[in-house]
Amino acid sequence: MTTQTFILELPIKADDSQSRTISKKFEYGRMLYNATLGSGLGRLTQMRQDPEWRCACEMSKGKERNELFRRLNRQYRLTEYDFHSDIARHREGTKRKSELGICEAQKLATQAFNAVSRYMFKQGGRPRFKSFKRGLHSLEGKTNTTGLKFKPEKMLLDWCRKTYQVMLDPEDTYALEALYADKERTKFKRIKYNRIVCRNIKGVKRFYLQVVLEGTPPVKHAYAPASERMAIDPGPKAFAVFCPRVQAKVQIAPQAKVNEKAIRRIQRSMDRSLRAKNPNAFDEKGRIKPGVSLAYSKGYQARLTKLREAHRKVAGTRKCEHGELANLLLECAGNIRIEKNSWEAFKRSHFGRSINNSAASGFIQKLKSKAERAGLTVEEVSPYRLKPSQYDPYKDEFVKKALGERWMYLGDESTVIQRDIMSAILIYFADLKNQTHNPEVVKTNLEGLKRGLTDAGYVKHLKLPRSSGSKDPLFAPEPKALTTEELRSKCFRVDSDRHSSTINGTDGKAVGWSETFPLTGELFRDSVLSSVSARGAS
Repeated sequence: MTTQTFILELPIKADDSQSRTISKKFEYGRMLYNATLGSGLGRLTQMRQDPEWRCACEMSKGKERNELFRRLNRQYRLTEYDFHSDIARHREGTKRKSELGICEAQKLATQAFNAVSRYMFKQGGRPRFKSFKRGLHSLEGKTNTTGLKFKPEKMLLDWCRKTYQVMLDPEDTYALEALYADKERTKFKRIKYNRIVCRNIKGVKRFYLQVVLEGTPPVKHAYAPASERMAIDPGPKAFAVFCPRVQAKVQIAPQAKVNEKAIRRIQRSMDRSLRAKNPNAFDEKGRIKPGVSLAYSKGYQARLTKLREAHRKVAGTRKCEHGELANLLLECAGNIRIEKNSWEAFKRSHFGRSINNSAASGFIQKLKSKAERAGLTVEEVSPYRLKPSQYDPYKDEFVKKALGERWMYLGDESTVIQRDIMSAILIYFADLKNQTHNPEVVKTNLEGLKRGLTDAGYVKHLKLPRSSGSKDPLFAPEPKALTTEELRSKCFRVDSDRHSSTINGTDGKAVGWSETFPLTGELFRDSVLSSVSARGAS
């Protein structure tokens, strides 16, 4: 039975000699991986030339076909344990087995087996060998008793008879709470296995130890109960968020922007250096000749390091902003509904750069993983049945809109609402069981929402009648999306900053509330009362 697992990452304090030793182990692991992968691909080619395998491919799907494929896999040694045997044989033949434990080698064999399996079942392309320049980025063991062994009482990593100091800040309360099983700090949590990760930071290799611990990670944020709901309408670089606490558009990763001009300058400089170093490697049209081995100057290597560092900084910033926004949303609601989008379709259209900068799909995956660990839910809503961006609750019909049409009418032509905010509202009040909308509930609650949305700029009241030469208000510019800090200040304002209003709690007494909860109607009132009682109980 599998148990809950979380990872604690700690830096390794390694001098130049120790760094070279670890780098040699990574290079040795790369050689073992390539040898095992090559053996597996060769046997796969032989199996595909077998007439019996071709007959199995032509058979209809069923138990007989599956049993025949399994027998062929065993015959041509294409099981995971056969890959383990291959890498053990390669490890014995190199006379360097003391540099890498058998558990780490078997994990590399499992990676090679998974790559061949994806290729065999047409779930991926032909697996590639690990090059010397890129190498391996991580090595991991199976247990904490052989191979990679972490001793938390001494903060030492024991790896193949060599020890390395692991750094831990004594004031890092999160790391200490993650390592210890009790508050008195007398007993450590069970360590399942360990992993060493290599990162290139400013041209220097840095090594980190990832300790895979049993249990749940320490609580750093107080998340909302599962009874509080939120709806999100995702976009390429901004999400429309609607919940009782806040209604706004928020940017996913506003600081994670690639400096395209600087990247282009570095790439052009690298191209000039490559052509100057290899004048005979290009044809008359400037293309690289096939089969030519290129030489790289020291200047080229320095520019390549600069290019990698630029991308690394952007990726790190994006990861931090994703985590901050995910924590903030889960602090507001524990039951999140989000529209399911095809991000590949966004990439194929003219949103490729926005998707590259914000990584919206990666943010949704992080939000799901955080919610799952906290016992909360993130439910994806199919857009094909509900069509929230097309539905008009006042007409109870679906109306297709142009991409630049960022507003929609609220009943008559005197009031317009921002299109993405309206989609989030429709997702919030939708009946997901029957995949239908609740137009009456939406219209009732929109009356109470108008004041707050007007103050935020998401609802506009138009002057009628409009002149014949005036612009279409549905194509007017929309308000700028908020950053994570701006959204946090809006979510957690003090009571004196809010418009006071009262509702009756579960005990019949008046409960002070805010006009950030201006909705009316039985459905929303029940959710508000349940959130009030949940907060009072906590």
